[in-house]
Amino acid sequence: MALPPHAADWMNRAEIDYIGPFVKAWAAFNAWFRHASAQTQERAMLDWVKGQPNSVRRGILALLRNDNDTAEAQALKLAISDLQIRLDDIHFEVTRKGVNEQISLRSVCIAPKQFNRERLERNGHEYKAKKIAGGNIHITVTSIRSGNVKFEHVQAQYEPNAVYGHANFTANLSDAQQTTLRQVYDGCNPRPMRNLLRGGADRLQVGAMEFQCSPEELLSGLIETIYAMRNALLHGEVDPDPKVLSCYEPAYRIVMMLLGCVR
Repeated sequence: MALPPHAADWMNRAEIDYIGPFVKAWAAFNAWFRHASAQTQERAMLDWVKGQPNSVRRGILALLRNDNDTAEAQALKLAISDLQIRLDDIHFEVTRKGVNEQISLRSVCIAPKQFNRERLERNGHEYKAKKIAGGNIHITVTSIRSGNVKFEHVQAQYEPNAVYGHANFTANLSDAQQTTLRQVYDGCNPRPMRNLLRGGADRLQVGAMEFQCSPEELLSGLIETIYAMRNALLHGEVDPDPKVLSCYEPAYRIVMMLLGCVR
């Protein structure tokens, strides 16, 4: 028998909204890493949490080990698998510098990079991509013997489709040369994405899911994913969809466990 309207209304009102607790938990975490890292830029602060010795990194890496079967480790792993299961159930997308990115541990940039120059010599040709005046990227393929430029393109930011869709890319370059240029150009990507559930050498059993990454990579992925969720809230990119909002419940549990490492 279906619930009467007033009962259904009360049941809906009884559901806990984790947006507020998540924001407060992240604010506490942010205050800690801002103070502890002694960095001035938020990106440097996050990189410090992920990559330098500190109480959060030390505590979380210990909990993520396959041989750690304590109640605390199980709680963290359950929260991580719950988060990814809920992210798998939706398409939680944000826009970063005009590029759409999905928030997911299946597609996460665990190591943002600063690009200045990529260069390779192969089979008598020089493949080069470098930053030039104004911040543009200048891409060339040049014959070392003759100095003939077989391919040249300038773009404002990393944009693979503009390079690979260029008329001279297929008209002037052999298949092997196209492959080599792709390899060089991939080094220009400021946000190389990783699928932490596929393609890695390590195996981590995390709740109901198997991740193919190291504990260090998973910690980095968690920090970046939850940071993206925090930014989506602040930038007004979160739809009031119950499935989207439900992702903040396991995210809240994870941030509270991060904070538990510094108490």
